[in-house]
Amino acid sequence: MPLSRLLVFFSRSAKRAVSGTASDSEAEHYFALRHHSFKLFLTAWNTFQETMTALEYTLCCDHPFGLYRVRALCTSMATQVFQCVKQLERLDPGPCEALYARFGELQKMVADDVYEPELCLLGPLVLPLDENTDIEALSGQGEFPLVDPVTLRLEEVRRCHPHLVPKGFVITMAGCQHFLQSAELQSEINRRIQAAGGLAPKHLAKLSRSLGQLVEDTPLPLDLIEDICSALARLRASCPQEGMRLVLRGRLWPPEARGSDDPGLILWGPSVPLNAPDEEILHAVHITLARKQRAQALVYRRARGLTEAGTGVCISCMAVEDGAWGGLAHSCSPVRAHGEQVHIYASHGLPQELDYSVLPADHATVDRRPPHEIISLTSPDNAVRPALDADTAKDIATLALEMEAYLSCPVSISWVRTPQGELRLLLVRPIPLPVDAVDMPPVLPEVHASLRLSGGYTVSPGRVAGTVCVARRWEDARRFPPGGILVVPDDNYRWGALMDRAAGIIAEEGLAGSRLASLAREFGKPVIFGLAGAMDTLKNGQRITLCSDICQVYVDRQESLLPNVPPGRDYMPGSPVYRILQKASARILPLTMDVDSPEFKAANCQTYHDIARYCHERAVSAMFSLGAEKKYAPQRVKQLRDKVLKQFWVVNLSDGFLTVPSGPVIDIEQIASVPMRALWHGMNAYPWQGPPPVDGKGFLSVLFEATANPNLDPAAQTAYFSEKNYFMISRDYCSLHSRFGFHFVSVEARLGDRTPENYLTFHLRGGAANIERRILRVRFVAEILWEFGFAPMVRNDAVSATLKGMDREEGELLLAIAGYMTIHTRQLDMIMQDAAQVAARREEMLNHCRMLFRGESLSQATTDVEEKQPCP
Repeated sequence: MPLSRLLVFFSRSAKRAVSGTASDSEAEHYFALRHHSFKLFLTAWNTFQETMTALEYTLCCDHPFGLYRVRALCTSMATQVFQCVKQLERLDPGPCEALYARFGELQKMVADDVYEPELCLLGPLVLPLDENTDIEALSGQGEFPLVDPVTLRLEEVRRCHPHLVPKGFVITMAGCQHFLQSAELQSEINRRIQAAGGLAPKHLAKLSRSLGQLVEDTPLPLDLIEDICSALARLRASCPQEGMRLVLRGRLWPPEARGSDDPGLILWGPSVPLNAPDEEILHAVHITLARKQRAQALVYRRARGLTEAGTGVCISCMAVEDGAWGGLAHSCSPVRAHGEQVHIYASHGLPQELDYSVLPADHATVDRRPPHEIISLTSPDNAVRPALDADTAKDIATLALEMEAYLSCPVSISWVRTPQGELRLLLVRPIPLPVDAVDMPPVLPEVHASLRLSGGYTVSPGRVAGTVCVARRWEDARRFPPGGILVVPDDNYRWGALMDRAAGIIAEEGLAGSRLASLAREFGKPVIFGLAGAMDTLKNGQRITLCSDICQVYVDRQESLLPNVPPGRDYMPGSPVYRILQKASARILPLTMDVDSPEFKAANCQTYHDIARYCHERAVSAMFSLGAEKKYAPQRVKQLRDKVLKQFWVVNLSDGFLTVPSGPVIDIEQIASVPMRALWHGMNAYPWQGPPPVDGKGFLSVLFEATANPNLDPAAQTAYFSEKNYFMISRDYCSLHSRFGFHFVSVEARLGDRTPENYLTFHLRGGAANIERRILRVRFVAEILWEFGFAPMVRNDAVSATLKGMDREEGELLLAIAGYMTIHTRQLDMIMQDAAQVAARREEMLNHCRMLFRGESLSQATTDVEEKQPCP
């Protein structure tokens, strides 16, 4: 509640006062100041818990995420912990010096975790690529290799086929890192990404252009320039002076990745004449380095959990004959690992122009078995002349199969053919095959009527349901929803910037060998290309089910068609960014101190959570100790009694009591606060049935959380369950802060004669089960509150619902519902994955809330539970 409202309450109380002494006025003023500090503390405490939940949700579920989010979360946590200590200092300054000291130590350790030191990679900045290449030098001597696996593999091929792989040189990972660390370039890149708040589609294109321009404007280090120019001179000396071009192929890859799928992103740069001035070639190198900041590359690093400094990048520069043309080839179908055909794509330009879907392409399929007969050979309808003939297709198929035998796995190659008819190999890598197949449910007769589209061909198999986003240009995708299905006219590479947000992709045109298709298979996203009419048939916001394995699209979400295992690959667990967050969260999330232990001291706080929890204990204690100090408003704080003593305390802000008893206890009948009485009525309208019967998985979920949080141990729960729950009240105002176990509820309401000023807010968060079940619970609660006019907002495992402008009579009924929900949502998180129990509880609770809204008594409501427990 804003301070201005509290001051209004206090001023009204002052006007009603008949007499008072100067000392009484001083006590009232002191109480008001303490209460204001306590309110500020609660704000910081609540924000801390919300941010802590966001951090926990990020670790377990909200993937992918970048280092910028890790830093933002850790900064927010530190800010709120500092605010907790600062507000406690006004209430109880005694332990704050020790708290500030522990906070400073922890803050430094967390900062060291999330602000990684710049990688200092030792080794040559530039190395030659020719018949004398030292492969051990390319591999490097440290933790990371100096070049990507593609470059290493090509040099191994060169040993067997020296004329197949073009000569050139490579700017190593050490050389690229040297440039990025010059002039604080990497720090400025990190700063701009952090300032932009991440990689949301609405500003991603602008951020990418800004970073790319920054890289291009940063001069290359002089020693790097010298090494590049020396390598150019050697290359020119070994190649013909005329008729050669330099092809630049950048590569971004996760250096820690191991295995046969060879992940990574190709960053083709502009090709330039080999005899061009050095300045022109250096400019081409600059442009290729800047492409590390392309939107697709930024998103790729986030999806793979890579840090900026820890991402491998190198640039291979290869000399090919001027006038060469080329394309791509797969030694088998990229969708099926053991297909019977070689797939070849060719254009009149260099491979990068086909890779990025810039030029139309010919497509040939060739039998894998000798003599490699041509099965099909097609050209675009508008092609003036075909780029690919049968003899070239057979030669390329033979080369692809030879590379497959050499690597012992299906391969993808980038090739060029010289004007003299010779083949050159620019890239060879294992095909990024789709995720392991899962058994797909059959198409039942009852869903046939929902079929909307059929056709095209599978680029990446899988099934998923989502909301359609039709995009003809990038501006249409600026507000692309997470988990949406992207519907586009073609396979242009720009759509790769949405790869980690899209659940699936439908394109009217495209090639299975394009860069977009390769990315989709790497991340396991269901994709159909060649689905005619999709752009006009599917509408923005429409819910559909995409079955790319059978090339069909159905209206609405068809549960019977969806597999139990969701599609997609999650690369975050174990990634560098994930490990950084894990390490930092170990200094933030755990509770290591028992409130009842003699070791519960400020100096013993080991985590941010310890500090915040300690502050909360001391702040509550300081606030409620006012009732024991006669000189400071001794009649303000009372324990509530409703026939028996309750674990609730009442803080009288002004005129909340009808009469002020002399002792430490107040009866509910002596409460004058209209909103508190309505809220209390709802809390006691129907006895709590106790914890619901927990299913096996729910019980295991609680056990797992107990291992992660030592204070979930029953031996450590006494302080949680005996913690003070309190009302702060006046005649027209009530604020409830309640904690039952690990469930936090707060209700705030103003209910008076002036309807426009009336409002009610309900907050619920926490729980003992895992976060997935806690999230399901708050959605369950939000659905019930929505029926009664609340405007619920769900954020991770917290729900906040607000209602304004109701009259007094309606407000009392709604407060009764809020009170009922306060009591009866306890421990529901443990059953939220038991559909039968959830349905039964929803029906029962909705029925009770409807009766309360009609002003009816719940005493006649039936229950199957023999023993009922009243509100504590």
